[in-house]
Amino acid sequence: MSIVAPEPNAETVAALLDTTWRLTDAEAARTDALDRKAATIATFASLLSALTATVGIGFVNTLENWWAFALFASGIAALTGSLVCAVRMLWPREYITLGTSYIERFTAWGEILKPPAQVRGDTMKTLVAGIARERDVNDRKTTWLRVSLVLLVAGLTLISLEGVILGFERVR
Repeated sequence: MSIVAPEPNAETVAALLDTTWRLTDAEAARTDALDRKAATIATFASLLSALTATVGIGFVNTLENWWAFALFASGIAALTGSLVCAVRMLWPREYITLGTSYIERFTAWGEILKPPAQVRGDTMKTLVAGIARERDVNDRKTTWLRVSLVLLVAGLTLISLEGVILGFERVR
């Protein structure tokens, strides 16, 4: 008894591989967009932290209260937390790509003699695994970006409150 394996439709495999490449490009664009946002937040949070540290000392010295120090320290902590979250997102990671071991097989006769539909299918399988990894990383980056933004807004609110209080103190 002979079992015949179904033959893949070459056009279907080609269409699926094309879709997989498009998904790869889309996920890479998502990675780039998240990284740009993280870099912007990191720059803004570090600049605000430096300025707040300089001006905030005057705020604490003017009021000489424990709550003034707590407000100042909370603002700096929130801005620093935002910076740390953004930098964590920017930590280098592997991008979607065909693995080196897979690419090195391209010159082997075993690969050269394969039917084109099988080569496309193998490539698609490898890319799908990479897309899944990249999507997981991007989902985590999105979470860290949200945390970073919340901390940035909290830090901005606290340092704005410092400015308002300092302004009232100077008017008195």
